[in-house]
Amino acid sequence: MRRIDRKSAGWNDDHDDYMLNTAADGGCVFLMSDQRCSVHAEHGADAKPEGCRRFPLGLVATPVGGRITTDHRCPCRTMGERPDIEPAAVEPSVTDGGRLIADRHIKRIPLRAKKEIKFSEWEPIEAEYLRRLRSREPLMDILDAEPFPTLRGSSWDKQADEFIGARDGSQFGVAMAWVGDTISALQNGHSPRPPGRPWSGAFDRAQARSPKPQTSREVFGDWLADEVWALKWAEDYHFALARAELATRLTIAEDICARLRASGARADRAAAEAVMMLEVVGESDFWTEIKDRMRVS
Repeated sequence: MRRIDRKSAGWNDDHDDYMLNTAADGGCVFLMSDQRCSVHAEHGADAKPEGCRRFPLGLVATPVGGRITTDHRCPCRTMGERPDIEPAAVEPSVTDGGRLIADRHIKRIPLRAKKEIKFSEWEPIEAEYLRRLRSREPLMDILDAEPFPTLRGSSWDKQADEFIGARDGSQFGVAMAWVGDTISALQNGHSPRPPGRPWSGAFDRAQARSPKPQTSREVFGDWLADEVWALKWAEDYHFALARAELATRLTIAEDICARLRASGARADRAAAEAVMMLEVVGESDFWTEIKDRMRVS
């Protein structure tokens, strides 16, 4: 990227690596005014960093073959009618030099602490969860887990303060403030002042191309189904902890959604904006620390 634009990336002490810089509005420095990527437009898809080439798609290697995954950190996957994902169309994004590159390799499933099962045993369990997530059943009943489990060596109030303190002027910082404020409100019962609407331009465009609204339940159910399907949790955590973590993020997302709806946002847009915030924050080191601290029996 620095060969394309010397000022586009620099050393980041927090991540101990080179990182892409952000523009004044908090977005990528390569994003053009029409929201297209200038690297893609001028140099082709192969010139983009691997993470950009793959996003929002992924590939998981399992004992029964590869499975395509999709992230929800973009309204392209959370609002409106979305085309089915065809393997042939995905292949260029998940290959390197013609070779498929998996994001993770999952052979066995940690169901709960000290209990692993074969992947073949997991498939019918997973299928039932996915079926229920596509139904109208209350999502918290499906997850069957208490949100906000006890945190080892910390508290949710302390974590909320850290999230609020992470505001840095970027869109990510605004999302962090939303999540921190919401955790604090849910723990203490106060009504926070909304810190702004991150990525609102992207959601304006998504709403304009989505004349038929969905329910917030549909948006949240689709998100959780992809979280289960992607098996990210199976790398480091068991499914009992994953359900508690998802129940926590869902509770925060539903509260954010309710506040956005109260301000006049359409139901599916409010849910999609909430999912975006919880997805972005959920991928951060801040949330990884929380998951590491969660105590689930």
